Order: sequence, then C-alpha cells, then structure tokens
Amino acid sequence: MWAKKIIAITDSKECEEDFLKRVEKLARAKIDTLILREKHLNEALYYDLAKEVLKICAKYKLTCFLHNFDKVALKLNHKFFHCPFDTLDKEPRLAKYFHIIGTSIHHEDELKRAVELKCNYAIYGHIFESSCKPFLEPKGIQSLQELCEKSPIPIYAVGGINKDNISLLAHTDVQGVCLRSSLMKENELNSYISTLRKNFV
Repeated sequence: MWAKKIIAITDSKECEEDFLKRVEKLARAKIDTLILREKHLNEALYYDLAKEVLKICAKYKLTCFLHNFDKVALKLNHKFFHCPFDTLDKEPRLAKYFHIIGTSIHHEDELKRAVELKCNYAIYGHIFESSCKPFLEPKGIQSLQELCEKSPIPIYAVGGINKDNISLLAHTDVQGVCLRSSLMKENELNSYISTLRKNFV
C-alpha cells in the first residue's frame, strides 16, 4: 500500500507567528510537500520570500512547489510548479519548462484539459465546507472518488480537510490531501500531523 501524502498549502495571512518559522516547523514535522501559495504578494515580494522558503525546504529535504508566479520559478531555476488552471489554459507552453507541474480543478472537463496540458497531477476541491469558499457547495467524497477513478494522473483533495474528517477520505483512491488553514494555525504541529497520518490509512 502506497503512503498517501500530506501537503501544506501556505497562507501567510493566516499565520499567527513568523511565517518562515512556521515553514520550518512544517518541514520538521515531516509533511510530504509544501506549496508556497501567496497570491496576495506581488512578483518581487514573492521572489524574495521564495528564496528563503526554498532554503528551508532544501535544508530539510522537503519538496516545495512554487505557485502562480511562473517567472519567479524560472528565475530561480526551480522545476516544481503549481499553476492556476486559467493561466495554464492560456499559456500551455509553461508545462515544458518544469519537471513537475500541476493545477487545480473543479470538475471533470478541467481534468481532461489538465491532462491535455501535460499536468503531472491535479488538486480537486473543495471537498468539505471551507472557510476559503463559504458560499460554494462542497464537491463531496463521492464526486472525489468518481474523479479519481477516471483520472490518468494523481488526484489530491483540498478544502475543509482536518484531523477530524480526513478518515472519511482514507478509503478513496485519492493520492493525498492538501491543508491550508489548520497547518498555518495549529500550535502542536507534530502531534496534529501524526494524527492526520494515523487517520488517513
């Protein structure tokens, strides 16, 4: 049985301590992947932040995906990139510049397009009610499983996932989960991530 992945999506606006300290704590807690998603920053500020985050990730051998700012990723010669669907749809050439590229999708048609665009994986959601999208109906577990069964690329779930409901995804074919808010705020990260893993098998 392959291990399902725990992926942290950053949001420095929700972080109640120094953001780089939080990134280091996540790395020490041995999450599988970090996605540096800071869309509120401009390109210059994202570049400066990405340099520091990548140093921390290299120190702990943590895989980091840069997000949204493709020019920053290319300038830093970083080959792991998460690209918003609309951006990749308009600029399909981007895929050839990265070793691994993924996108976020919301329905099957977008999955088909992501595959056409040479994506290596897709993040699907939101699965549960999410503070990020309070007015949108969640996709739910059945929808997630149906998409996983149709997908030729790995699918990761996002949206409202926490230690209390992650077990509901354990028997789906999803390859991992992405968490944002809880991993930015949780005080006891090591035990929290340990609980996530225990409940996700």
